[in-house]
Amino acid sequence: MTGFQIPRNSLAWMLLAQSAVIAPHLTRLPYWTIALCVVCVLWRVMVYQGRWSYPGRWIKVLLVFFGIVGLALGYGTFLGLDPWVGLLIMMFVLKLLEMHHKRDGYVVILLGYFVALTQFLYDQGIPSTLYMFLCVTMITAALIGLNQTRSHTRPAQTFKKAFVLLMQSVPLMVVLFVLFPRISPLWTVPLQTEMAITGVTDTMTPGNIALLVQSDKLAFRATFADEVLPLSRLYWRGLVLSRFDGTSWTQELQALYGRLYRPGQRTTSWQDNMELLGEKVTYSIILEPTGQNWLFSLTMPEGSLKEGIGLVRDFRFYSLREIRSKLHYELTSHLNYRIDRDLSDFWRYRYTLLPKDSNPRSKRLANTIRENSLNQADYIRNILRRYNLDEFVYTLKPTVLGDDSVDEFLLDSKRGFCEHYAGSFVFLMRAVGIPARVVVGYQGGEYNRIGNYVEVRQYDAHAWAEIWQQGQGWIRVDPTSAVAPSRIESGLESAVEDENTFLANLPLSWMKYRQILWLTEIRLQISAISYYWDSWVVGYTPSVQMSLLTRYFGDLDRKRLGMLMLTTFFGLLGIVAMFILGKRSHKLLQPIDREYLRFCQLLAKQGLPRSVGEGPIHYAQRIGQQRPDLASAMQVVTDAYVRMNYAEDQPEKTDSLRSAIRAFRFRTLSISS
Repeated sequence: MTGFQIPRNSLAWMLLAQSAVIAPHLTRLPYWTIALCVVCVLWRVMVYQGRWSYPGRWIKVLLVFFGIVGLALGYGTFLGLDPWVGLLIMMFVLKLLEMHHKRDGYVVILLGYFVALTQFLYDQGIPSTLYMFLCVTMITAALIGLNQTRSHTRPAQTFKKAFVLLMQSVPLMVVLFVLFPRISPLWTVPLQTEMAITGVTDTMTPGNIALLVQSDKLAFRATFADEVLPLSRLYWRGLVLSRFDGTSWTQELQALYGRLYRPGQRTTSWQDNMELLGEKVTYSIILEPTGQNWLFSLTMPEGSLKEGIGLVRDFRFYSLREIRSKLHYELTSHLNYRIDRDLSDFWRYRYTLLPKDSNPRSKRLANTIRENSLNQADYIRNILRRYNLDEFVYTLKPTVLGDDSVDEFLLDSKRGFCEHYAGSFVFLMRAVGIPARVVVGYQGGEYNRIGNYVEVRQYDAHAWAEIWQQGQGWIRVDPTSAVAPSRIESGLESAVEDENTFLANLPLSWMKYRQILWLTEIRLQISAISYYWDSWVVGYTPSVQMSLLTRYFGDLDRKRLGMLMLTTFFGLLGIVAMFILGKRSHKLLQPIDREYLRFCQLLAKQGLPRSVGEGPIHYAQRIGQQRPDLASAMQVVTDAYVRMNYAEDQPEKTDSLRSAIRAFRFRTLSISS
């Protein structure tokens, strides 16, 4: 069966576009699916060259069977986004082996557009968008090539035409993007994943934060309405860990019970425990997808939040839905506050609870220091002074600890990271009956003066402590500031610069070369562009759209919005149409035709117009009869034009025709004079 022979130009662009749109998915596809893609592409090339025939029914059944088995083995399930994207890609490549008719080519091309769209489920950044635009241009070139004859064998011209078509559609696309009623974007579909995307986890075991600081991935960006706070005061609160099993700190699940409290509402019994005393800071955050429910903010925030987001019992923000796409929210935090001035017996018990038989040496150490302290405040100062001794080292390479991790850290290794100091400090507080808990989040960040925002990355992850004191409530205490104050004042890099361990596993990271000023300037510029893209394109939600349109057009109902969209859309469509049609007439004429028409206009001014439908040869003969004095010059121009238009060899340049016309004009001027 020979089937439909697709034009070579279209097939080349089709296979190239297919490879391009599948390339970003290669790291997510099972090896069997990748092998199937390669087999199908090679088979299609062999069919085109006439070396192989189309696969039979049973071969296609086997390919489908092994493709589905490969997906099942690779993902372990068909529930989730990744397996379905893999299935779409598998159908995309298998359809290559069924292009018996022209309509089959259309199906392959349309599937290519859908596969290109799936990339935005994983990445909506500027580089990914530009790459997908290139892929869509190649797919469109394949569509154009499919409708061209076999004589069109110039792929570059086909690609240029596809690019021009897409660029002509950009104004219409912008109108639809800005004015068309917004719906939830496709990329909010939940992604199947085995682990959290964010570096902060809901379990803190000595060593896990020390591993994640080696990541330079972006966590979130924060923009302040007024002056940016010093980085040492930027404690981005995310999780409260208050349960300790002797090895790991985890969340207190009872803190999540009950309805979320949204500032300004009276829906809980504990919101009266918050006293907001002043020093307001207003800011907005664009949070990267985390796959988790917790949000990040400065202390004691309030603000207009989205549905399903609010404070929980331990005074931190929580989302009922996992964060699967970039989330933008605005807050006002009170840096001067009091919370839980009176702690109930239940919570006092929960925040002083320790396993009975764990870390006995640390309990004895705590009791000894407490006996030698004047009061509770003096005990806390003595613990911090102990961390300030030269014996304790702040390091990204802590010693591996055993079951009694607090004992081994405080009394043996004395080498640790922020989680070691925060966890051991809370343990020592609880050992003498002081309510305490661990708080996990980020500390500091990098200020971008170009975009005027603070950029927080995964290596800014940090853990600190909160202790409760009668009449004052919960107070933040960061034991890391006692052993490594440079970590709080200047960031992680300055605290570990002597070890050369900062991003040691990422030698090509931009963040390792912040001392190179010109490279830092480029990085900040790129980061600012990405920030504007996230704010105005990826973050163009229905609420942002209505706020923008209301600002410029007043109150808009659906009818007025529809009329505005249609008027703008068809107005731009008319402008584009006039621009294209206006240039079309000029582009249809070859340069030699334009030169000859100018020559005819010159004769018309001499009273010798060319008749409608009169060919160049008959026109020359008639002029020779009416004006014998112009016959020879007229014949030279006509011969040059006919030779350039109808000769079988390579057409000459228009220079010879222009020369003949100039000679004719000189002759007519000489005769007239």
